[in-house]
Amino acid sequence: MEPTSLGQVSALERTRRFGGIRLLATDVDGTLTKDAALDPDVVAEIGRLHRLGIEVVPVSGRPAGEILGLVRYLPGVRRGIAENGQVEVIPDRPVRWLGPPTDRAKIRAVALEIGVAAGLTLRVTADDPFRVGDVAFERDGASDETLSALVPDVHARGLFITWSNVHVHFTPAPPDKGAALLVAAGVDGSAIATIGDAPNDAGLFVAGRFGVTVGTADVLRQRAVMPAMPEFVTAAAESEGFLELAAILVATRR
Repeated sequence: MEPTSLGQVSALERTRRFGGIRLLATDVDGTLTKDAALDPDVVAEIGRLHRLGIEVVPVSGRPAGEILGLVRYLPGVRRGIAENGQVEVIPDRPVRWLGPPTDRAKIRAVALEIGVAAGLTLRVTADDPFRVGDVAFERDGASDETLSALVPDVHARGLFITWSNVHVHFTPAPPDKGAALLVAAGVDGSAIATIGDAPNDAGLFVAGRFGVTVGTADVLRQRAVMPAMPEFVTAAAESEGFLELAAILVATRR
């Protein structure tokens, strides 16, 4: 089903659907960022949401070490989920595994073999030293079609693949940000809103899990490779899409 434009939701429906949200789970790259940098307007809006009683939880494919820094400095943010749902990160605590620990060396070796067989040069991410369970490679402009073509071989080798707008991830179990969020959230799924922009965010969009699911405008051009689509879509892409959703949540509290 095609997502509904967020701008077409009536004021009454906004109050009904968004008024009970207590937690906003958000992707980072391509959702909190603009031109590959964290948007300062997003930082201010996260602080505003916190003051209104809405917890913001980053749920990212980025490594545990990088999400630790983000969580520590974003206003009102106290925890995050990293590596596409593999770990929860809270400052000054050991990471909490939300899935089984992984053998990163084995996953990396198999992924590189798959890349060679497909004629791709997979380049390990620069943030690899800060990952604890995930194996990721730079996307380097690889198209959705190119990455989709890897899926059969990846599955045949006992792994799974997903990708964001910056990285390609290989895991021993299906990556699922949404399932991890439900484990870590501490609130009922009906009180959670989610937002993301890419195939690795599909777990945040699965029907019936959360009260509100939103994609930035970027999900529409990727619908052919999205395992699940959100209920709503913003008019704008990147951080401006996040700000659209945040404005609605703020308005329901006034």
